[in-house]
Amino acid sequence: MGDRFRRRLSGALAAAMAMLMLSPQLGALSRLPDEMVLDAGTVTVIPVSAALRADASGDEGAIAGVETRTDAGGSSLALTAGDSGEGRLTFRLLGLLPLRTVKLSVQPQRRLVPGGQSVGVAMTTGGVVVVGNSDLGKTPSPARLAGLKSGDVIQCVNGTDVSGAAQLSACLDGGGTARLRVLRGGNVMECEVTPAVDERDGRYRLGAWVRDSTAGVGTLTFYDPRSGAFGALGHAITDIDTGVMMPVGEGEIYANRVVDVTPSRDGAPGELTGDFLGETEALGSVNRNCEYGIFGRAAEPLENSLYPEGLPAATRRQIHTGPATLLTTVDGGGVGEYDCEIVRLSDAAQPAARAMVVRVTDPALLERTGGIVQGMSGSPLIQDGRIIGAVTHVMVNDPAMGYGICIESMLGEAAQG
Repeated sequence: MGDRFRRRLSGALAAAMAMLMLSPQLGALSRLPDEMVLDAGTVTVIPVSAALRADASGDEGAIAGVETRTDAGGSSLALTAGDSGEGRLTFRLLGLLPLRTVKLSVQPQRRLVPGGQSVGVAMTTGGVVVVGNSDLGKTPSPARLAGLKSGDVIQCVNGTDVSGAAQLSACLDGGGTARLRVLRGGNVMECEVTPAVDERDGRYRLGAWVRDSTAGVGTLTFYDPRSGAFGALGHAITDIDTGVMMPVGEGEIYANRVVDVTPSRDGAPGELTGDFLGETEALGSVNRNCEYGIFGRAAEPLENSLYPEGLPAATRRQIHTGPATLLTTVDGGGVGEYDCEIVRLSDAAQPAARAMVVRVTDPALLERTGGIVQGMSGSPLIQDGRIIGAVTHVMVNDPAMGYGICIESMLGEAAQG
C-alpha cells in the first residue's frame, strides 16, 4: 500500500511539475534574485503558478504576511514586509517539494524630501586642471616638454599641495626643477618640469593654461532629513574644455533665480539662465563630485512645499515603465510638477547616469522649455508615490526625451560623503 501511494504521489508531482514547466510564472520565479531588500510596510507582488505555495521564516517582525491571490489575470503572491529584520521565502511545489529559496532583508523605509529647486553651484578644484599648453614667446612650453596633457590635474608641487592658479605660480617662483604630483585618468603620477621665464613679466611659468574653479546651474534632487545630506545634478561636473571630472576643493550650492529659458529644439539643447552670484548664504557645502552627481551637507533643513512630509526612496526593482512626474523650476513660480513617462529601463551594464529613458509628456512644460534643457539635470522623478531617480541628460536630437539615474545610485554615493 505504501509503495502504491508513493508511486501515485510521484506521478502527481511529475504531472504538476510538467504543468509548472509550461507556466510562464516559472520564468518569473527563476528570475527572482537570490536576495531581496524590502522597505518596511511595503507589499511585493510576485506572479506564481497555482501549483506553488510559499512560506516565510526568519526574524520576528520581518515578514508581516504572505497571501496567495487568484484573479482573472492568474495567481500571484503578495508579500507584506514587516518593520525590519532578516528572513527567507521558500517556494514549494504543491506545498511539498522546495523549488527556490530567496533571502529577505527588511529595512526601515527611507524618506527623503524631494528637490526640484534650481540651485547655483560654485566650486574650487582640489588642484588645478590643465586645459592646454602654450609656448612662452620663443621658448617651448615646459609643461608640454614634461609630458603634461589637457585634463591632467596638478595636485602638488615640491611637496606642497596646490589649491589654485595663484598658489601654483607662487610654488614656481625662483625657478629650478619642480617635481609635480599629477592625477591623470584616475591614476597618480609624478613628473619633473623646469619652469621658464616669461619675458613679458619676468615670472617663471609652466607654459600651461589651468583652471581652478567652476560655476553653473543645476537642480537639487533630494535632501535626507535623517543625515542632513543632499544630492543634485545626477551627473558629474566636468571641465568644459577637457571633459575631466572636476576634483572638489571647496564648493557650495546657492538658491538660484531662473531669469530666462532658451527652449530646446532638435539638435540644439536649450538652457536655463540663472542668477545666484548675489547670494551670500549658501544652502549647503559640496564635498563630493562624481559620475552620479554632486553631494554634500545642507546648512539648514531643505523643504519642498509640494511634499512637506517627504517621499519614500524607491529601490531599482520598484521602478517600472509607465507614467511618472518630474519636479523642476523653470520660472519664478518655484518648483512645479510635470507629467513624464519612463520609456525604458536599461540593464546594469549601462552607465548609471543613463539607467532610464524619460519622455516629457506635459504640454505646459513642452511649451515652456521644448522638453529637457540644460540646468534641469537633477530634477527628481516621482512614480507611485516614491522618488525613483533624477533627470541627467537630454537627447540632443529629440529634446522631449532624456536619461535618468536611479535614486539608489545617488544615495549610495551620498553615504560616502
